Parts: sequence; structure tokens; C-alpha cells
Amino acid sequence: MQVSLCASGRMRFTQVFDLCLINLPMEGKKVIKTIKRLAACLLITVFIFGSLTLTSAEAAMKKPGNNRFVQWNNVQFTSCTIAWNKVSGASAYQIRCTWTDGSHADSRSNGYVDAKYNAVKLNGLHYQHVYYATVRAVKISNGRITSYSPWSNIVFITPWPKNVSGRKGSGLTAKLNWNIIYGSNGYNVFLTTNPSGKWYWNLSTSTYATSTSATVKKYRGSSLKSYTNYYLRVITRRKRNGVFCTVPEPYSTYYQYGFRFTYR
Repeated sequence: MQVSLCASGRMRFTQVFDLCLINLPMEGKKVIKTIKRLAACLLITVFIFGSLTLTSAEAAMKKPGNNRFVQWNNVQFTSCTIAWNKVSGASAYQIRCTWTDGSHADSRSNGYVDAKYNAVKLNGLHYQHVYYATVRAVKISNGRITSYSPWSNIVFITPWPKNVSGRKGSGLTAKLNWNIIYGSNGYNVFLTTNPSGKWYWNLSTSTYATSTSATVKKYRGSSLKSYTNYYLRVITRRKRNGVFCTVPEPYSTYYQYGFRFTYR
């Protein structure tokens, strides 16, 4: 149960302290009056800057730890799995999943997962948007929520651009374009000649989601070559608190585009 302290809360505090003033010695009365003044100042501050929420129910339950992205369930980036650490005493877990601006909360935001599970598949995601998801534990008695935990840490769900195209540029260069990922902070381009082997960073765009094109001119510091197969990944970047987050791949050999030059 959440209790917001506002003007009516000040009245209740005043009444309680007034009752405490009865039959106290003078020094005790001064102490209580000082407490009353401090309480009044606190409540005025709350009234000016917003309500102060005390959530006793949240203090009763530990929040789920290590909320994390587990995997993409398809290469369309419309389904993924997240997981978290179980909370002792929980009856269920509530999932909140929205776009990064907090909008587009859907049925997942009011859905519950039985406490015997500590993972859930999130389906119906939009492949052009970064999401974030949080989890909290709830205690249910007689069909009603009696307590719940604070929300867990945020996990970002960051799709890669799935529509990548290219054309030959000047000389042995490749001009690339891909679909936008809203909520992203730009993109990294990686190249390899063997998708089962090591991938090499090639370039980074600006940190804007709208930076959806680039020109590949080199591979591992050298000019591109004719009659060589090149495979590339365009990986979405997402920054939080000034640090780029990990963006998992659909699977180890996944790539969005390949090309080769058959002439100069």
C-alpha cells in the first residue's frame, strides 16, 4: 500500500504530536515542538516539490536481482527472452516492457508470470525499436496483491537492423544502407571473410539513430579486394549513463549482408 504524504498528512502528524504534549515536563514539550516544526518543514517541502511516497509493501520484499537479456528467439527481432533471479516468498512476477521513452506499454506491462518461473518470452516486439524491461516480485493472497518489491534493474532489448542493402561505390568500396532502430545511439559495422570465424570492427557511425548509411573502404586496415567474399554485420549501439551496453547477436554466425567485387 502506498501512502502519499501531503496536506492531510500534515494534519495527522500535528494531531499525533499534540497528543504527545500532554503531561510532559517543559523540556520535553520543547523537544516535541522542535520535532513538530521539523515535520512541518518536511511536509511543506513535500507539498512544494511533489508527494513523498512511502511504500511499506516494497520494503517487505527483495527486488529481483540480475534482470538480464537471454536470447533472441528469431532473426526478425520480434521475440526475445529475459530472465532474473528468483525472490523468496514471491507469488508471481510483474513485467514492464516499454519503448525507451516510456511509451507504448502494452499488455506485457500488466502481465504476471507465476513465481515458479524466472524467465519470460516477450513476443510481438517492433523490430525497429529499442525496448527496456524491468521486473518486480509480488505477493498475492486471496486473489489480491498484498505486497510487492521495487522494480529490478533495467535491461535493454536492442534489435539489429534486419534490412541491410549495398551497392558498389567508387573503386573497390561498398555503400551500405539499413533500416533505422529508434532509441539507438548509432551503429557499428563489422566485417569478416569467414562468418564462422572472427569478426573485425570496421567503422562506427555517429551516435544518432538516423545514421543509417556508411561506406566500407577497407578490411583490417587494407583495401578491399576483388573476388573475395565479405560478410558484414550492422550492430545497433545503445548507450546508458555514458557507457555502451552489450547488444547480443541472434546466433554466432549471423550476418545481414554479403558482397564481393568481380571487377574494378
